[in-house]
Amino acid sequence: MVNNTSVPSLSLAAMLRDLQYEWHTSEYYIASDDVISKPQFTAPFRPEFYGIILCVQGWMDLLVNGHRVHIGENGFFAGGPDMVLQRAGQSDNCKNKAVFFTKEFLVYNFNNFRQFVSFHFFSTHFKESIHLSRSEVTPLVKLYEILQEKRTQVDSVYHVEIIRNLIFAYVYETAIIYQQKGLKVPERFTKETDICNKFQNLVAKHGAKEHRLQFYADALFVTPKYLIGVIRKVTGKTPGTIIDEAILSEACSLLKKWDPSIETIADKLHFADQASFSKFFKKHMGVSPLVYRKKNGKP
Repeated sequence: MVNNTSVPSLSLAAMLRDLQYEWHTSEYYIASDDVISKPQFTAPFRPEFYGIILCVQGWMDLLVNGHRVHIGENGFFAGGPDMVLQRAGQSDNCKNKAVFFTKEFLVYNFNNFRQFVSFHFFSTHFKESIHLSRSEVTPLVKLYEILQEKRTQVDSVYHVEIIRNLIFAYVYETAIIYQQKGLKVPERFTKETDICNKFQNLVAKHGAKEHRLQFYADALFVTPKYLIGVIRKVTGKTPGTIIDEAILSEACSLLKKWDPSIETIADKLHFADQASFSKFFKKHMGVSPLVYRKKNGKP
């Protein structure tokens, strides 16, 4: 078994560098139709991103949380940060229709948080690899062909928005497949999912200024302990983690512009001072707000 506490994280950008893929962003990646490269990095890692892989030729083996998973032709695999992965071999002719994306890319400006929570459920509760029939493969391939058509059109006006929504469509198609395969997907209108949806709406509305769990528990007329249990059951996360992600999403959005100042952003997000905000941001993102802005900011 893998000792999870000692497993390093791997960013999407680092994975692409390891595979020697030239790509224009570190937020998502859409694979070409070429035979996939063999990685230089073969140690266990915890991805800082999500991935959906459909093998269309050859095969690939992964170690997932220490267990070998074989992905053959028409084999389907999806995973994310809750897994420890290790590349364990592939055929010389292996081709995948693969989509990788970061959490921040999908929940940019927090508009699509419910959809992301739905995918998080799939990524933590599904079977690690399933074999698809030709009829199941067809809608995924059709969507993927559109993604491939759009993948290099980076100068089009709404390129990023189009890619983001196409990836969401791809995620929903995977949800349909897992439902057909017998995965028990959360019902939309149970009491627990209703509370979860209301909590998400509250965080989307108040997350920038209200960081306290008690605020949300009071607004939903439940105890903090009960709210923690419900949110963890539905999403696999704690309310605190979701609140932090809302703050980070808004922070990243603001930092991608050169105005306002970091001090102003800290105040807007209701931190005591710039130092407190910087400490919070670096803890979760691995870099300071200034470094993040220099790397990702646009005039």
